[in-house]
Amino acid sequence: MAEDFGEWYRRMLADNNIVDDRYEVKGMLVYRGNGMFMIKQMARYLEDLLEADGHEPTLFPALIPENLLLTESEHIAGFEDQVYWVTQGGKNALERKLALRPTSETCMYTMFALWSRTHQDLPIKVHQTVCVYRCETKQTRPLIRSREIYWNEGHTAFATRQEALANIESIREIYTKLLNGLLCLPIQINERPQWDKFPGAEYTIALETIMPDGRTLQLATIHNLGQHFSKVFNIQFDDDKGEKHYVWQTSYGPGFGRLLAATISVHGDERGMVLPPKVAPVQVVLIPVVYKDSDKESVMGCITGIRDSLKKQGIRVAVDDGPERPGAKYFLWEQRGVPLRIEVGPRDLKEGKAVVVRRDSGEKLSVPLDKLDVQAMFSQIEDNMRTKAQKKFDECQFMPQTLGQFRDSVGKGIVSVGWCEKPECAKPIEEAGTILSLTKESGSCIVCGRAGKVIKVAKTY
Repeated sequence: MAEDFGEWYRRMLADNNIVDDRYEVKGMLVYRGNGMFMIKQMARYLEDLLEADGHEPTLFPALIPENLLLTESEHIAGFEDQVYWVTQGGKNALERKLALRPTSETCMYTMFALWSRTHQDLPIKVHQTVCVYRCETKQTRPLIRSREIYWNEGHTAFATRQEALANIESIREIYTKLLNGLLCLPIQINERPQWDKFPGAEYTIALETIMPDGRTLQLATIHNLGQHFSKVFNIQFDDDKGEKHYVWQTSYGPGFGRLLAATISVHGDERGMVLPPKVAPVQVVLIPVVYKDSDKESVMGCITGIRDSLKKQGIRVAVDDGPERPGAKYFLWEQRGVPLRIEVGPRDLKEGKAVVVRRDSGEKLSVPLDKLDVQAMFSQIEDNMRTKAQKKFDECQFMPQTLGQFRDSVGKGIVSVGWCEKPECAKPIEEAGTILSLTKESGSCIVCGRAGKVIKVAKTY
């Protein structure tokens, strides 16, 4: 993994039933059993949080008429090179081109204009889990940069700017629970510079992590749309005095492929994947250790009892009683990232114990069968995974003092330096990496030494 992260990553996806990238349309994946299972766990978790926050689950059409997509010029300008167009239905040419949605603002907001009449119709808060399509012109990477993106997107309309800003804070909390709580991923939240914001937004907030090769991966974005789209799509409401006003809007979304890629990569090690218990397809694997046929029945009886007990607790469990030697089984399940391995042999059975091995730490414990608290162990595993991942994340933060040090640091994580905001000094910075954010903190320009603002720079996916 340390020597060739790209090869390690490809092996994890292929060998562990995550995705298959050999489909004949470039940049479009086949999601396989384990990969799709983990994504569904993420999606359910997020959808529950959004709906508890008052979002209505919806499903909007995948096709957007050309005239609708072109309604907002700044917005479409950000996607025009990536739009897939449908021009024919069967044998007949269509009267108007239809876009395969690159994102859903334009198709949703024409409906918001119909739904918003008075202040009593607000707020509108909806979400949907769907695929969007973008003809990605850069090199595609499985799960990280695709042409078919499976994501959840949320869209809102409020009567006041204050409500929209409060919604942004709520979504930050929800996404933090998803990324750091469920997936145990360390994140940094950055406001994108104005030239890199979502087309049509006042500003964009990005949540990102650092991959093992030092590049950052954007996991989710939140956009403050202000009244830009509401004025374009005429989304108005009458207040309690009968006066008309435009709504205030936000939109946001994480891509599940990137969440899966980050979860596999950030926590993985030389032996394979290390999966957070709540999303692992198999949470516990039971392995009988039997060398004599005379011991098999008693050991398997114990294994079956543990399996049935765990299943009653809602724990996803597998029993590996195949003919392979124990070492081969350990290797297989470690690579798959199963959080806990429980082994039972004749000696363990006589002592009324089982050997429990944690995938995250490799710790091996002899635990009495009547004190086997798997849920408590899952909590300990999650805490340890967060701590380990955060430590690695913190070690990838750099504050170089010279331009040479800056160039050496970019590509190893997130680099904080000063910039005077002059174009001539932006060039050597952007030759090294991408400006993730322009902060309000003061700092001396890393290029010319003049007073400026601190920026965060990284190589990105």
